[in-house]
Amino acid sequence: MASEARAPLLMLVDDDPLVSGAIASFLREVATGEDALADLDAAAPDLVLLDVGLPGISGFETLRLLRLRSDVPVVMLTAASEINERLEGFDLGADDYITKPVVLQELVRRVRAVLNRARHRAGVASTVPALERAELRGPGGVRVDTLAHVVYAGATEVPLLGKQYELLCWLLEHRGRVATADEVSLAVWGYPTDGSPNYVEALVSRVRGKLAAAGAADVIRTIRGVGYSVPREDGAS
Repeated sequence: MASEARAPLLMLVDDDPLVSGAIASFLREVATGEDALADLDAAAPDLVLLDVGLPGISGFETLRLLRLRSDVPVVMLTAASEINERLEGFDLGADDYITKPVVLQELVRRVRAVLNRARHRAGVASTVPALERAELRGPGGVRVDTLAHVVYAGATEVPLLGKQYELLCWLLEHRGRVATADEVSLAVWGYPTDGSPNYVEALVSRVRGKLAAAGAADVIRTIRGVGYSVPREDGAS
């Protein structure tokens, strides 16, 4: 008889006992970023819940250092709701955000969605031949080396991180069609905008600005009232 799949291990990096008490049975808990980084290899978590306001090094710095050595999914926990803070975490490689006080039902939903996306990416990576997934191309000389996770505009490297990189890859994979904000959100975050697409707009703006700074303007087009598109050919819709 086949053995049951093990429950995913979550690492909670937070010094707030109210947060940890709600979901303690699923967790390996540490209180600081330094502890998380020291314990990461031994714990081998399936997902990290990372508080922004940590004692010692911040959650953002912890995430930056973590991403130098691991692609484990990370969900940020924050007491603030400002979009700039969320985007900073996404730029550094966060997979999602949850605003405190944490609602257990929301936490379970978001964690499940992030883990499902991570499993899907791993499955695709293991079944698609390398030559078929090695490169994506777009207008303005945009080229994505998907094996190295590097974006170029001509000969210039474009520093896209986290969700910025995921957004561009998804739009390039769907060149020539107009994607709504909900479709983009589902593809990149795993859930719809629920009528509040400003975080999608802000992410598109950041990616567009970085591409333009590297000499690749007008790669991502906004179709007013509809969504976003990368033209199939240079200058074409």
